[in-house]
Amino acid sequence: MKAVSLEAALQRRPFRPFELRIDGEVIRVAHPEQVLFAEGKTTLIVVDVEDHVHLLDVGQISKLRLLPGHGGRR
Repeated sequence: MKAVSLEAALQRRPFRPFELRIDGEVIRVAHPEQVLFAEGKTTLIVVDVEDHVHLLDVGQISKLRLLPGHGGRR
C-alpha cells in the first residue's frame, strides 16, 4: 500500500469509513481522526473504536476497502 492511497481515503469528503487489512487482521477506521502518520509516512498509527493502538508498517498493508456509510464513531 502507498501512503498516498491512505491519505486519499482519509481526506475524502464526505469521509467514508474503511477497513485496512494487514497480516490477516482487519482494522476498521470509522473516522479520519483515528489515524496519524508518523514522520516519513512509512508508519501508520490507528486508534480503533475500542481504544486499541495499532502501529502499522504502511508497506505491509495489503488492502484498503471503503465501507458504506458516512463515517463517525459507532
